[in-house]
Amino acid sequence: MLTSKQLSIGRIALNTEGGLITRLFLPGEAPPAPPPAAGTLPDLAFTQLEEYLAGTRKHFQLPLATPQGTPLQQDIMQRICTIPYGHTATYGSMGPARVVGSVCAGNPLPILRPCHRVLPAQHPPGHYRGGKALKHLLLTLETGQRHLMPVPG
Repeated sequence: MLTSKQLSIGRIALNTEGGLITRLFLPGEAPPAPPPAAGTLPDLAFTQLEEYLAGTRKHFQLPLATPQGTPLQQDIMQRICTIPYGHTATYGSMGPARVVGSVCAGNPLPILRPCHRVLPAQHPPGHYRGGKALKHLLLTLETGQRHLMPVPG
């Protein structure tokens, strides 16, 4: 079931199947979809995303689909999920940098599986499916800085 909602960062869409969240669409990629019905999994997910964006939630408690890919890719995604709120890691510290970059780029559940916390060793913030400005905003939010500055370039 595809649903969408306007949040502070823009329109987000979620797909759920079999009681699991299978995909999160970031602003700019969210297809048109109806809002979630009250009391449903998408409604709960949007509430938790709003709390996260307001700075009042640090951990999501949602049923997520199992990561797909090779055993190495699944292992890297599990490592990414252990990066604590407000912290970052480099691509190279998560595994082979190119594989980590590929895993982050293909992450179907950005924000919920925090690939925005993975940075290149040089020239952060690096690429992000939602754009560098959104990645910067999420990292700034998590470090407690309330004065959000646009990302240069």
